Amino acid sequence: MSKTTILIDADVLAFESSIIAQENIQWEEELWTVHADMAVAKQRVLGRIEQFKDLLKADEVVLALSDRANFRRKLFPDYKSNRRKSVLPIILKPMKQWMIEELDAQLWANVEADDVLSILATERPNRLDKRIIVSIDKDFKGVPGIFYDYNREEYHEPTEEEADNFHLLQALMGDSTDGFSGAKGVGAVTAKKWLDEHGYTWDSVVAMYEKKGQDEQDALMNAWMARLLRKQEYNKKQKQITKLWTPKNYQTLERKNIMPLVRSVTGLLDGDDSALFLQSPFAPLPNDLKKEENSTEITTGTTDSHSVD
Repeated sequence: MSKTTILIDADVLAFESSIIAQENIQWEEELWTVHADMAVAKQRVLGRIEQFKDLLKADEVVLALSDRANFRRKLFPDYKSNRRKSVLPIILKPMKQWMIEELDAQLWANVEADDVLSILATERPNRLDKRIIVSIDKDFKGVPGIFYDYNREEYHEPTEEEADNFHLLQALMGDSTDGFSGAKGVGAVTAKKWLDEHGYTWDSVVAMYEKKGQDEQDALMNAWMARLLRKQEYNKKQKQITKLWTPKNYQTLERKNIMPLVRSVTGLLDGDDSALFLQSPFAPLPNDLKKEENSTEITTGTTDSHSVD
């Protein structure tokens, strides 16, 4: 009998457990402090993992976290820029460190937890184990395999064709949560109707962008933001992006035209490149840290860093 491995979005677990464990305390009329009990947060995470294991009859568990450095920001600086002023739970960073050290959570340089899970879910199509992504993020409908949305208690098993179609749908309608807008004025209903009528092809996506006064480069950038990396686009051993998604109908000239952008985020990236990081007013940039001789040590752009997403 084949074993079942669940691939858990640990960003969500870390955030929700840190919020639950945090409390605002008023000591005097004008004196407030924020208190957080990591023991409560840890117990919440462990309880969630056991809940998922029991529900999905899992033999093994893999947790994934996002790196602070993100290749998508180098392509599109506004990616998730709507989150730059978010005030995060005070124990979020130590909770993620605990998950790495004690629960062997995976954190790969320059990619998000979603990418890690997508890569693991799509590797070795002939493998013997059954893999299930566990998250609340609808983006996993764009990954062929099995996805359990535990907020909605829904199972999704998109085929490769269905996952590819969902990706084109997202490329059209964008995702305000992640800060990319898609074709102007096109929402989920309009995007689906258009693709149903004109076909789920790249030409159909570009046609809508052009109808809205945009060009193919706009369409491609949104498609890159919407696409989760799959196994063939990532070198797991070297922890490097090897290529970006490219429309199937692209010929040599089109591929050559986008090559500078592709090369900017593939291979070994500079961990001190500020373009990879969210420009937050609440956190120094990597280069600024080097100037502060007496500052507290903070890692950036490495497998020990922590997402601010």
